[in-house]
Amino acid sequence: MEQTPPSAARPVFRFLRPALMLAFLVAGAVVLRAVPGLRHVLESTALLRDGAGGRVVFLAGASVWCAFGLPRQVAGFAAGLAYGALEGTVLITVASTAGCVAGFFWARWGGRQWAQARLGARFARLDAMLSRQPFLSILTLRLLPVGSALLLNLLGGVSGIGVVPFTLATVLGGLPQNVVAVLLGAGVRVDAVWQFVLGGGLFVASGILGVWLLRRAQVGRMVQDANRADQPDV
Repeated sequence: MEQTPPSAARPVFRFLRPALMLAFLVAGAVVLRAVPGLRHVLESTALLRDGAGGRVVFLAGASVWCAFGLPRQVAGFAAGLAYGALEGTVLITVASTAGCVAGFFWARWGGRQWAQARLGARFARLDAMLSRQPFLSILTLRLLPVGSALLLNLLGGVSGIGVVPFTLATVLGGLPQNVVAVLLGAGVRVDAVWQFVLGGGLFVASGILGVWLLRRAQVGRMVQDANRADQPDV
Protein backbone atom coordinates (compact mmCIF):
# COMPACT_ATOMS: atom_id res chain seq x y z
CA MET A 1 0.00 0.00 0.00
CA GLU A 2 1.39 3.36 -1.02
CA GLN A 3 1.64 5.98 1.64
CA THR A 4 1.32 9.72 1.05
CA PRO A 5 4.73 11.33 1.49
CA PRO A 6 5.00 13.69 4.46
CA SER A 7 5.91 16.58 2.17
CA ALA A 8 2.61 16.20 0.33
CA ALA A 9 0.49 15.70 3.44
CA ARG A 10 1.90 18.69 5.33
CA PRO A 11 0.34 21.42 3.12
CA VAL A 12 -3.04 19.72 3.46
CA PHE A 13 -2.93 19.89 7.26
CA ARG A 14 -1.55 23.44 7.09
CA PHE A 15 -4.59 24.49 5.08
CA LEU A 16 -7.07 22.47 7.17
CA ARG A 17 -6.90 24.58 10.33
CA PRO A 18 -7.57 28.00 8.75
CA ALA A 19 -10.28 26.50 6.54
CA LEU A 20 -11.95 24.96 9.58
CA MET A 21 -11.60 28.21 11.51
CA LEU A 22 -13.26 30.30 8.80
CA ALA A 23 -15.95 27.72 8.07
CA PHE A 24 -16.90 27.57 11.74
CA LEU A 25 -17.14 31.36 12.05
CA VAL A 26 -19.16 31.77 8.86
CA ALA A 27 -21.51 28.88 9.67
CA GLY A 28 -22.02 30.11 13.23
CA ALA A 29 -22.79 33.66 12.12
CA VAL A 30 -25.25 32.45 9.49
CA VAL A 31 -27.02 30.10 11.91
CA LEU A 32 -27.26 32.70 14.67
CA ARG A 33 -28.69 35.25 12.25
CA ALA A 34 -31.12 32.82 10.62
CA VAL A 35 -32.36 31.11 13.79
CA PRO A 36 -34.21 33.62 15.97
CA GLY A 37 -33.65 31.66 19.19
CA LEU A 38 -30.57 33.43 20.55
CA ARG A 39 -31.75 36.88 19.56
CA HIS A 40 -35.10 36.14 21.17
CA VAL A 41 -33.27 35.22 24.38
CA LEU A 42 -31.34 38.50 24.32
CA GLU A 43 -34.55 40.44 23.82
CA SER A 44 -36.58 38.58 26.47
CA THR A 45 -36.36 41.03 29.37
CA ALA A 46 -38.47 38.80 31.64
CA LEU A 47 -35.96 35.98 31.28
CA LEU A 48 -32.90 38.21 31.60
CA ARG A 49 -34.17 39.87 34.78
CA ASP A 50 -34.78 36.54 36.51
CA GLY A 51 -32.15 36.86 39.23
CA ALA A 52 -28.65 35.41 38.90
CA GLY A 53 -29.84 32.82 36.41
CA GLY A 54 -31.01 35.54 34.05
CA ARG A 55 -27.61 37.24 34.26
CA VAL A 56 -25.87 33.96 33.45
CA VAL A 57 -28.16 33.44 30.47
CA PHE A 58 -27.36 36.93 29.20
CA LEU A 59 -23.60 36.53 29.65
CA ALA A 60 -23.58 33.19 27.85
CA GLY A 61 -25.84 34.33 25.02
CA ALA A 62 -24.14 37.69 24.50
CA SER A 63 -20.67 36.11 24.59
CA VAL A 64 -21.60 33.66 21.85
CA TRP A 65 -23.29 36.45 19.88
CA CYS A 66 -20.15 38.63 20.02
CA ALA A 67 -17.74 35.74 19.42
CA PHE A 68 -19.20 35.23 15.93
CA GLY A 69 -18.89 38.91 15.07
CA LEU A 70 -22.59 39.71 15.22
CA PRO A 71 -23.40 43.32 16.19
CA ARG A 72 -22.82 43.75 19.90
CA GLN A 73 -25.08 46.80 19.78
CA VAL A 74 -27.99 44.35 19.83
CA ALA A 75 -26.72 42.71 23.01
CA GLY A 76 -25.82 46.09 24.52
CA PHE A 77 -29.29 47.45 23.79
CA ALA A 78 -30.81 44.36 25.43
CA ALA A 79 -28.55 44.83 28.47
CA GLY A 80 -29.65 48.44 28.89
CA LEU A 81 -33.29 47.53 28.45
CA ALA A 82 -33.13 44.70 31.01
CA TYR A 83 -30.67 45.97 33.61
CA GLY A 84 -30.34 49.72 33.25
CA ALA A 85 -27.27 51.81 32.51
CA LEU A 86 -24.76 50.75 35.18
CA GLU A 87 -25.34 47.00 35.46
CA GLY A 88 -26.02 46.74 31.74
CA THR A 89 -22.66 48.34 30.92
CA VAL A 90 -20.80 45.93 33.21
CA LEU A 91 -22.53 42.85 31.81
CA ILE A 92 -22.17 43.72 28.12
CA THR A 93 -18.52 44.65 28.68
CA VAL A 94 -17.81 41.27 30.26
CA ALA A 95 -19.76 39.41 27.57
CA SER A 96 -18.31 41.27 24.59
CA THR A 97 -14.76 40.94 25.93
CA ALA A 98 -15.25 37.21 26.47
CA GLY A 99 -16.50 36.85 22.89
CA CYS A 100 -13.54 38.80 21.51
CA VAL A 101 -11.03 36.75 23.51
CA ALA A 102 -12.68 33.53 22.27
CA GLY A 103 -12.24 34.76 18.69
CA PHE A 104 -8.63 35.69 19.49
CA PHE A 105 -7.76 32.17 20.66
CA TRP A 106 -9.69 30.56 17.81
CA ALA A 107 -7.66 32.59 15.29
CA ARG A 108 -4.40 31.80 17.08
CA TRP A 109 -5.18 28.09 16.89
CA GLY A 110 -6.33 28.10 13.30
CA GLY A 111 -4.65 30.96 11.49
CA ARG A 112 -1.27 31.97 12.92
CA GLN A 113 0.86 29.26 11.31
CA TRP A 114 -0.95 29.70 7.99
CA ALA A 115 -0.40 33.48 8.04
CA GLN A 116 3.29 33.06 8.80
CA ALA A 117 3.75 30.50 6.03
CA ARG A 118 1.66 32.11 3.27
CA LEU A 119 1.95 35.87 3.85
CA GLY A 120 5.67 35.94 4.56
CA ALA A 121 7.29 39.37 4.77
CA ARG A 122 3.99 41.26 4.59
CA PHE A 123 2.66 39.48 7.65
CA ALA A 124 6.02 39.87 9.43
CA ARG A 125 5.87 43.66 9.02
CA LEU A 126 2.29 43.81 10.28
CA ASP A 127 3.12 41.50 13.17
CA ALA A 128 6.12 43.63 14.14
CA MET A 129 4.02 46.81 14.03
CA LEU A 130 1.34 45.34 16.31
CA SER A 131 3.80 43.66 18.66
CA ARG A 132 5.79 46.88 19.14
CA GLN A 133 2.90 48.53 21.01
CA PRO A 134 0.20 45.86 21.33
CA PHE A 135 -2.03 47.64 23.83
CA LEU A 136 -2.01 50.98 22.01
CA SER A 137 -2.47 49.32 18.61
CA ILE A 138 -5.55 47.34 19.62
CA LEU A 139 -6.96 50.24 21.65
CA THR A 140 -6.67 52.57 18.66
CA LEU A 141 -8.39 50.13 16.31
CA ARG A 142 -11.15 49.42 18.85
CA LEU A 143 -11.91 53.12 19.29
CA LEU A 144 -12.26 53.82 15.58
CA PRO A 145 -15.96 54.08 14.66
CA VAL A 146 -15.45 51.96 11.54
CA GLY A 147 -14.17 48.42 11.14
CA SER A 148 -15.14 44.92 12.17
CA ALA A 149 -14.67 43.63 15.70
CA LEU A 150 -14.45 40.08 14.36
CA LEU A 151 -11.65 40.94 11.92
CA LEU A 152 -9.76 42.68 14.71
CA ASN A 153 -10.14 39.57 16.89
CA LEU A 154 -8.73 37.45 14.07
CA LEU A 155 -5.91 39.92 13.44
CA GLY A 156 -4.96 39.86 17.11
CA GLY A 157 -5.01 36.08 17.15
CA VAL A 158 -2.80 35.56 14.11
CA SER A 159 -0.34 38.21 15.29
CA GLY A 160 2.18 37.68 18.05
CA ILE A 161 0.63 40.01 20.64
CA GLY A 162 -0.17 38.65 24.09
CA VAL A 163 -3.67 37.94 25.33
CA VAL A 164 -3.32 40.32 28.32
CA PRO A 165 -2.74 43.56 26.35
CA PHE A 166 -5.33 42.41 23.80
CA THR A 167 -7.91 41.87 26.56
CA LEU A 168 -7.20 45.14 28.38
CA ALA A 169 -7.31 47.14 25.14
CA THR A 170 -10.54 45.39 24.17
CA VAL A 171 -12.17 46.31 27.48
CA LEU A 172 -11.21 49.98 27.26
CA GLY A 173 -11.61 50.32 23.50
CA GLY A 174 -15.01 48.70 23.43
CA LEU A 175 -16.35 50.58 26.43
CA PRO A 176 -17.59 53.72 24.59
CA GLN A 177 -19.64 51.74 22.06
CA ASN A 178 -20.94 49.46 24.82
CA VAL A 179 -22.05 52.47 26.85
CA VAL A 180 -23.76 53.99 23.81
CA ALA A 181 -25.75 50.81 23.13
CA VAL A 182 -26.68 50.36 26.81
CA LEU A 183 -27.77 53.97 27.18
CA LEU A 184 -29.98 53.67 24.13
CA GLY A 185 -31.63 50.58 25.63
CA ALA A 186 -31.97 52.14 29.06
CA GLY A 187 -33.23 55.37 27.51
CA VAL A 188 -36.08 53.54 25.82
CA ARG A 189 -37.06 52.06 29.17
CA VAL A 190 -37.00 55.30 31.18
CA ASP A 191 -37.62 57.74 28.33
CA ALA A 192 -34.59 59.86 29.27
CA VAL A 193 -33.53 62.16 26.41
CA TRP A 194 -30.21 62.98 28.05
CA GLN A 195 -29.11 59.37 27.69
CA PHE A 196 -29.49 59.56 23.92
CA VAL A 197 -27.48 62.79 23.86
CA LEU A 198 -24.76 61.34 26.09
CA GLY A 199 -24.61 58.19 23.97
CA GLY A 200 -24.14 60.18 20.77
CA GLY A 201 -21.46 62.30 22.44
CA LEU A 202 -19.56 59.21 23.57
CA PHE A 203 -19.67 57.75 20.07
CA VAL A 204 -18.23 60.94 18.53
CA ALA A 205 -15.61 61.28 21.28
CA SER A 206 -14.43 57.68 20.88
CA GLY A 207 -14.07 58.17 17.12
CA ILE A 208 -12.04 61.37 17.58
CA LEU A 209 -9.80 59.69 20.17
CA GLY A 210 -9.26 56.69 17.89
CA VAL A 211 -8.26 58.88 14.95
CA TRP A 212 -5.92 60.92 17.20
CA LEU A 213 -4.22 57.78 18.50
CA LEU A 214 -3.90 56.47 14.95
CA ARG A 215 -2.26 59.68 13.74
CA ARG A 216 0.02 59.71 16.76
CA ALA A 217 1.12 56.13 16.09
CA GLN A 218 1.80 56.95 12.43
CA VAL A 219 3.88 60.00 13.37
CA GLY A 220 5.79 57.93 15.92
CA ARG A 221 6.67 55.32 13.31
CA MET A 222 7.82 58.06 10.89
CA VAL A 223 10.13 59.54 13.56
CA GLN A 224 11.57 56.11 14.37
CA ASP A 225 12.17 55.39 10.68
CA ALA A 226 13.87 58.77 10.25
CA ASN A 227 16.12 58.18 13.26
CA ARG A 228 17.15 54.79 11.92
CA ALA A 229 17.91 56.31 8.52
CA ASP A 230 20.13 59.00 10.11
CA GLN A 231 22.18 56.48 12.08
CA PRO A 232 25.45 55.52 10.33
CA ASP A 233 25.89 51.92 9.35
CA VAL A 234 28.32 50.04 11.55
